[in-house]
Amino acid sequence: MKPYCFLILMWFFVFARSSFAQDVIDDKATALTLQQAVEMALENNLDILVSRLDTQVRAEGVTSAKGFYRPFMSATINTLDSMSPAQNQLIGAPTLSTTRSNYNFTWQQELSTGGQYTIQWGNFRSTTNSAFSGFNPLFSTVISGQVVQPLLQNFRSDVNRQQIMVAQNGERISRYQFQIQVMNTVRDVEFAYWDLVFSIRDLDVAHRSLSLAEDLLRNNRIQVEVGTMAPIDILEAEAEVAARGETVIVAEEFIMTTEDILKGLINDFNSKDFWKTSYRPVDQPQLDDVKDIDMEEAVRIALERQPVLKQSQVELETRDYNVRYSKNQLMPQLDFVGSYASNGIGGTQLIRQGFATEIDVVVPGGYSDAINQVFDGNFRDWSAGLNISYPLGNSRERAQHAEAQVAARQQRTLVASNEILIAQEVRQAARAVGSNRKRINVTRVARELAERRLDAEQKKFDVGTSTSFLIVQAQRDLAQADANELRAIIDYAKALAAFEHVKGTNLRRLNISVN
Repeated sequence: MKPYCFLILMWFFVFARSSFAQDVIDDKATALTLQQAVEMALENNLDILVSRLDTQVRAEGVTSAKGFYRPFMSATINTLDSMSPAQNQLIGAPTLSTTRSNYNFTWQQELSTGGQYTIQWGNFRSTTNSAFSGFNPLFSTVISGQVVQPLLQNFRSDVNRQQIMVAQNGERISRYQFQIQVMNTVRDVEFAYWDLVFSIRDLDVAHRSLSLAEDLLRNNRIQVEVGTMAPIDILEAEAEVAARGETVIVAEEFIMTTEDILKGLINDFNSKDFWKTSYRPVDQPQLDDVKDIDMEEAVRIALERQPVLKQSQVELETRDYNVRYSKNQLMPQLDFVGSYASNGIGGTQLIRQGFATEIDVVVPGGYSDAINQVFDGNFRDWSAGLNISYPLGNSRERAQHAEAQVAARQQRTLVASNEILIAQEVRQAARAVGSNRKRINVTRVARELAERRLDAEQKKFDVGTSTSFLIVQAQRDLAQADANELRAIIDYAKALAAFEHVKGTNLRRLNISVN
């Protein structure tokens, strides 16, 4: 058989075996695209679920903090029935019998300006057997209101507003943290997906290398039998077959490891097929040439979109508000206090002459008389004034203000540091894209040269001018060149994913919206 014919048959056997092995994997595995893997992760990933629940908790915290400004209504209803002996004749009855009922309602609300107001509606009804009672039954009602408004300290900067602002910014931060978690998970899914692609293709490389070693072993055995080769060459070929068989085992184990990593990112943990499902990646890395990356534009986009930076900027807003709040607490407390009340009475009026106990005239009346007097405003009280207070020495407030200023400067420095770090990551990721693309070109050339070298050595071996050692070495070099090219291709795909991640655009690239 001519050498080149033997080489053609050998490569046909290798690729047929690899294809057969891949067909077996396809029959057992579920086809999976990268987009499908990402969508499954967004639905099932536990870290994303935890982050989403934290956002909901923070939102409830905002509602709770705002609840301080909700109006508060209270009511007091009671009745008193009293029987007491007369202490003197002015009581108007030998045994005084009195029934009193109170119906009081209060409406209170804190104001966003730091003040508060209170409205009260008091109602009183009494009956008595006293001979000197002017009304029986007697109805009394009063509507009053009071307003307290800080003018300096706590004016639009009280502790309640501070808590609401902190809660609102906490919710914003949790949303950015959720976005960060989604972006990180998407990046991890892309990495795991391409690692699985690499592991499967790496197994193909290992199978091809093993097939070459097995072919060499068969050829050596034939030549030993015909007496054209020493028996020691069979031992060398057998050792190489064993070594490459180990490589196949390791490659198969690596497939299972990378697949488990992908499962942990995209599968529903409660599913009974969590560990049983096997996946076959459908997408392959795209090797289109990447145009030169504009570093300045990439950095600008990252500074606009990176949620890590936005999170630190929101924290800076909180620190700046704390500075303003602590500065406000250094002011004197000056409060405006105003009140107004309108009174009214009504009921059945008993008119007597002088101090006589006999009733001369009975004027019917009731609760409506008291209400009319209240709204007529003939019987009213009002007041207005200022309350001022200032502590003799406010070292604690000054220390708190100084502490808030230092914390704000610290956070402002952290924001600047994050900007530099993000710019560095973008530049590094952009360089990685370019260098890995160049690696593909170089490793492809190296693999082609290794193939040509093996072909040449095989031809020399067939005519007896080469040795098994040189054939084995050429096969090893080809296997290593195949692995290097494959690793460069996968690293390029991962570098593109990392570049989009540090720019903050990997979700937009995959048409993912975070809500």
